[in-house]
Amino acid sequence: MGSYQVGRSALKAEVESVVKHPRLPVWPAWFGLVYILIDLVTGNPSLGAKLENVFGGRVCPMFFRNKADQDPFLLCVHHRHSFAFLDPFRYIFRLLLPEGFPAHPHRGFETVTYVLRGGLVHRDSFGVKKSYGAPPDATGSGDQAAVQWMTAGRGLQHEEMWRTGEATESTDQELYQIWVNLPARSKMVPPRMQLLGTPEGSEDASSLRSSNVEVRELGPVPHAQPAAGVSVWVVSGEAAGVSSPIETYSDMAILHIKLEAGVSWSWPRPCGWSCMTYVRQGEAIVGGTQLPVHSTATIRQSPVEDEVSFVAGEEGADLLLLSGAPLREPVEMGGNIVMNSPMQLAIAERDLAGGIFGPSWRHTLDDDEWKEQVKEHWAMVRPFQAAAEALPKRTPTN
Repeated sequence: MGSYQVGRSALKAEVESVVKHPRLPVWPAWFGLVYILIDLVTGNPSLGAKLENVFGGRVCPMFFRNKADQDPFLLCVHHRHSFAFLDPFRYIFRLLLPEGFPAHPHRGFETVTYVLRGGLVHRDSFGVKKSYGAPPDATGSGDQAAVQWMTAGRGLQHEEMWRTGEATESTDQELYQIWVNLPARSKMVPPRMQLLGTPEGSEDASSLRSSNVEVRELGPVPHAQPAAGVSVWVVSGEAAGVSSPIETYSDMAILHIKLEAGVSWSWPRPCGWSCMTYVRQGEAIVGGTQLPVHSTATIRQSPVEDEVSFVAGEEGADLLLLSGAPLREPVEMGGNIVMNSPMQLAIAERDLAGGIFGPSWRHTLDDDEWKEQVKEHWAMVRPFQAAAEALPKRTPTN
């Protein structure tokens, strides 16, 4: 997309609504249950939040239902987990739930995975494998973060399994996953992966792919320090004169903002953009409204340029900002597929059943077995694809 310009404005953005989404116990579930009990008994959710930040054990899915004020974002999930070698319940839990997300399909949108601690191993139905994440000693700073920006486009299947290391290792995991809608004109673009950070153990089995899947490694997450006590990591878009190299199909900004205690900062928001802010740690006043830890604020849209203001509380604040130009298009979601109409969803399901997204596979397969399954699938599907593409295209008649 073309670059956007925004000038300084005296108009201050206002918060329209504040929501605290449920936090679900998982990885390890029993830790998460303890935090819920502590929150209920003490009436002080900041205590459970601090324990979660140290030990992990919960996930917070935030589904965005108000399309006008949250478009083009579909959801944001905050994961905070740990996998401990000495956890006696871990191995029982693994029998019920794999440590990650086995192969599943996507079409019509993009997944943005912003890793603050730990990491993931990606394998997909086009033969691409990438390991990405933060260093082993990462504490959640954006300086150590990694990003996988995956454009599903016309369709693929992929798995993302937690990078837990050897059986005797213990690891911390923390990340956001954000779903970004694609404009109608871009729903069927080829799949693409853009990476920020330092991918590890990368492998691109290009000889297995039925079509080119672009993979870009773009360096570290850009960092801005617009004022003393203010750090901003620019996942996409621009802030304080620093731009992300991530290419997007519509204008947007995803920023990780960290403020020291009592420090204030404002981000100039382009005219008409949606905007949401999530408080990961600490407390902040955003747009004049007090936001406690783990709350999500939707900022009222404005017909003119304005400023989203942040003031950190006594313990500082760590926030995620999602803002973008609304697409203002119909949204039809069918599980992991996001299109514009029920008919397009039906076509996607047909293509999935017909193997157009590629194969599915068990997450327990080793790399050689996975590669062989991908290779066999495309060897079988390619002739049918070529035959279909060779058929004459019918011209609609009145």
